[in-house]
Amino acid sequence: MGTSSVYGGPTNSSPKDNPLLPNDFDFGKDDNPDEENPQVDENADNDFKESKPREEVSWEDAKSYMSKLASGTYKNTGRAISNHIKAYGGSKAASKTARAGISTVISLGNFTSKASSSSFKTILEEYKIDYENKSPREVLNELTNLIAPVPITKDDSIARKALIVTLEYIYEMFDEENINYDSIDVNALNLMVPKFIENYIYERIISDLGSRIEYYSESSLDAINTETELKEYINAKVDIAFKGKDFAQINFNDTTTKSEVESLINQCYTLMEE
Repeated sequence: MGTSSVYGGPTNSSPKDNPLLPNDFDFGKDDNPDEENPQVDENADNDFKESKPREEVSWEDAKSYMSKLASGTYKNTGRAISNHIKAYGGSKAASKTARAGISTVISLGNFTSKASSSSFKTILEEYKIDYENKSPREVLNELTNLIAPVPITKDDSIARKALIVTLEYIYEMFDEENINYDSIDVNALNLMVPKFIENYIYERIISDLGSRIEYYSESSLDAINTETELKEYINAKVDIAFKGKDFAQINFNDTTTKSEVESLINQCYTLMEE
């Protein structure tokens, strides 16, 4: 479910064909890369490790490494992600600046926690979403608009896009247009918060560095492969960070929720930075 604005991510379909994608959604484009096409050097990865102390990774460094990962010069997907986090100033800074991601987790958590103690249909009614006269695609689109409205900032766009992909994940758990809302139980809903955080971290990397993948990959297939590797790495780290955690137990209405959600994102970023 990759979402590169150029190649459509690690699936065969374009994100513009996404059945859950609102018509007003703007994918946007990063600035064009301004560096030369990197040349392959077998020792380049080791050279990069020694080029700067661990705590000093600039955005130029992060972009350069991603360019060379895309071109095949470098092979370490984890280091590309770690550099992205360090370019923000480390996991703590990356988490604090994830404002739209945090607010969307809280909104999504409020929705899922209500559904956990009631029924999916009841919560849709509370949100004034008419599920009886609309297709599942329309219902989930309306839910997207409520949880993550039309974006204003870049981070808003990242969070909204991550939510679209997360709800697509729920959509794909069922049979196309034949979703039985009563079958969406607490276990299914409990997947949504960690899945959103995973998608948010991935979409943030693509937003910041995706143009490097587009520009330096030799083919669209290579770009898809790079995005897939990034996505799989993030998925594995998020699974480790949240293993055994019951998100249904979090009180998303509490005054300390913002700090708790920031801490959740920080757990993931810390694992990836290391």
